[in-house]
Amino acid sequence: MGPQPEKMISREVAEQDVIALAERLASLYQHFAQVLLTELGEEQTREIIEKVIKNYGEESGRNARQAVSKMGLEFSADNFSKGSDLPSMGWKAEKKQYSDGRENTKITFCPLARYWIDRDFTELGRLYCYVDQAKYSAFNPELKCIHVKNVLEGDAFCELAVEKREEGCPGEKKK
Repeated sequence: MGPQPEKMISREVAEQDVIALAERLASLYQHFAQVLLTELGEEQTREIIEKVIKNYGEESGRNARQAVSKMGLEFSADNFSKGSDLPSMGWKAEKKQYSDGRENTKITFCPLARYWIDRDFTELGRLYCYVDQAKYSAFNPELKCIHVKNVLEGDAFCELAVEKREEGCPGEKKK
C-alpha cells in the first residue's frame, strides 16, 4: 500500500507503520531461526544466528561511524545516536539517571521483543539483541555496550549501558 506522496499522514499512523514493519522483521527472523533449528539443530542454529547478528550489527556500527565522521563529531556514546540507522519512532526509550552520574538507556517498548514474547520465541529472539554490542563495538572499539536488563529475559524493561571498555559496566550480564 504505502503513503501517497501528496498526502501527509499523522505521527500516530507513521508510528504504527514503523511498528508493523518491525513486526515483519521479527517474523522473518523467527521463521529463519525456526527453519535453521529444524534443519541444523540448536547448537548450529545459535552459532549461525550469532554470526549473522554480529555481521549485521557491525555494518550498522560502521554506518553510524561514517555518518558521525561526516558531521565532524567524536565517536562517543552520546554521538552514536546521531549516526544511528534506527527509526525515530516505534520504540519507546528514555534516559535513566543514576546518583553516581551514570546515564543508561531504558527501553520500555520494543516491537521486536513484544512480537517474540507473544509467540513464545524469547530464547532465540534474545540472540537478536546482541546486535547492540556489535554496533557499538564497530562504531568505536573503545566502547562497551551491556544489556543490564532485557524483557526477553523476564525483566520489566530493557536497559542498555554504554561506557568505555576500561571502565567496565556495573550489572553486566554475560552472554
